[in-house]
Amino acid sequence: MARGWRQFLDEPDGRKGKVVGRFEKMRKEKRSVRGRTVDDWIIDEHLAREAGGQTSGVEELVEAHRVAGGLRTGRVIEVHKRNVFVAEEKEPGKPDTGLLWLCSVAKRHFQRAHRERNFVVVGDRVLFEADVETKLDAAGDPIDSDLPRGNIQHARSRHSRIARRDPHAPDWEHVMLANIDLVCIVASVFNPEVRWGLIDRFLVQAELENLRPLIVLNKVDLLGDPKLASPEFLARYARRVAIYRDIGYEVVEVCALRPKKTPDAVKALRAQFRGKLVGLCGHSGVGKSSILNLMEPEFEQVVDENPEIFYKGRHTTTYNSLLTLGIGAYAIDTPGVRSFSIDSLGAIELSHCFPEFRSLARCKYRECSHIEEPGCAVKAAMEQGVVSKERYRSYLGILKGVSFREGEGDNTDAPMIADLKARAQVRDALLEKDPADDELGATAAEAALLQGEDDASTHRRGAPAAASAPPPSGGGGSLARRLALLKKKAAQEPPT
Repeated sequence: MARGWRQFLDEPDGRKGKVVGRFEKMRKEKRSVRGRTVDDWIIDEHLAREAGGQTSGVEELVEAHRVAGGLRTGRVIEVHKRNVFVAEEKEPGKPDTGLLWLCSVAKRHFQRAHRERNFVVVGDRVLFEADVETKLDAAGDPIDSDLPRGNIQHARSRHSRIARRDPHAPDWEHVMLANIDLVCIVASVFNPEVRWGLIDRFLVQAELENLRPLIVLNKVDLLGDPKLASPEFLARYARRVAIYRDIGYEVVEVCALRPKKTPDAVKALRAQFRGKLVGLCGHSGVGKSSILNLMEPEFEQVVDENPEIFYKGRHTTTYNSLLTLGIGAYAIDTPGVRSFSIDSLGAIELSHCFPEFRSLARCKYRECSHIEEPGCAVKAAMEQGVVSKERYRSYLGILKGVSFREGEGDNTDAPMIADLKARAQVRDALLEKDPADDELGATAAEAALLQGEDDASTHRRGAPAAASAPPPSGGGGSLARRLALLKKKAAQEPPT
């Protein structure tokens, strides 16, 4: 096979062009026969295109298409790789989570071009049909099956979403929540400590999607612990809460593990949730599942009942799940995130996502970035105390992409980042050395460096650092160094 490709590459360009053109024509014909050149995954957008771009009357077209195709309307409850659990939604906004369908997406849609990590998300509205092996009665309900099978043919367009850049593929988008009415941003005052920059990033995303946000600060009982809450921290905490409330955001301070300590906050949360589809998001271990347990969910969420373990910020939820709440609402519980990187925004679009900026007078320059331009209304308001320095710092961090790990561009993590950069420089210097004895071995200095990196990464995860120990002879060493040496050795070998 490899020899054939070499011969093909050695042929004249004209010959190669003819061969490539023939294969491209065959591929297009094959796709057109199977109907893959038509992207009808988002059915309302597809029908609007067929109607000449008119958006009026699309709902009637979608309903006619559903009835003609014998399709059912559903809401995605959970997604596990290619297995999608769907609840039928006979009334808009009221999925029946008591009977779930195990569905898979029609294979033709896997050929569509998309830049999303997951184009089926919990909360999506879909049109699906029963599998041919699923038996139905006269009313169309499944017979003798606790988990009937189905195939998803189309999805509806989303009216809201919370998305971030995929940490593993920055060019792709990771949609976390879809079609929600209220985004509940949960943070804990301690263990893990509140990350105000992460809250600001969620608020920016909510402003972009025109979603109403609700900030919930959990574990407020720890504010009374003098070992954790110093007077300086209490002052900064009170200032931050006052900043958000002055802007107009609603902030609820609750203790989900001990709700009797904050009964008014629990009542306020239930009033905010009632009648809505709520999406919960926040850092790992802040207590999102514990808050849901206060809302009478159909299934009690798993949390660690030991306070000493619970307050360490343990990550217990591992996948998104839509739940019916006994208070008359729905909620999507999500796993915690360690970072939330949003798409690059211009200064004008980003400043519009800060409500305190919108109410100010216009700057001297129309496209002012609020950084160094003269006559900037935002900087003048900050100097006068109208705009807080903390929020302005978050604005600069998002605009410049200085997010560190938690979405806050200040010097909180500066010592850790400086240490990591120093270790990276030492590692690069070691990679340039030519080892004397064993090409895959590790010197004592390298062992100490690697152990320090492991300790630093373990410390960032919140676990105690392991005791220093040199790697075993012949098998240790930096993975990057070993790969570089292997590549160097492979490059020196003659081709076979």
